[in-house]
Amino acid sequence: MDATLTHERALQRRAAVRYKLRLPVIFHWNDGAEHTGEGFTVDVALDGAFILSSKCPPMGSNVRIEILFPSPDGNTGEKRIESSGTVTRTVGEADSRGFGIQGVLDDALTGNI
Repeated sequence: MDATLTHERALQRRAAVRYKLRLPVIFHWNDGAEHTGEGFTVDVALDGAFILSSKCPPMGSNVRIEILFPSPDGNTGEKRIESSGTVTRTVGEADSRGFGIQGVLDDALTGNI
């Protein structure tokens, strides 16, 4: 199967539009102990996100995330979208580590940080 056909099938499986956004993220998961990590989004959709980070939760983990947005007026600090989801993909290469989560992102920005 050629690479173009494989890529087209992968795109057809995606239910939501993905946006290439590099935004800071704080994430939390619990595997008997509470863990916190930070990183940056690579892409974001209403049904999930891919996050680059040196610290990644294991596959299948339930993760709470906070995606941080700069305030549009520049005066009131950052805004955030909070969500939770399940880790569905991990990448563990030496120079590029990250994980994908699937969940529903709330489209309303919440309070100041």
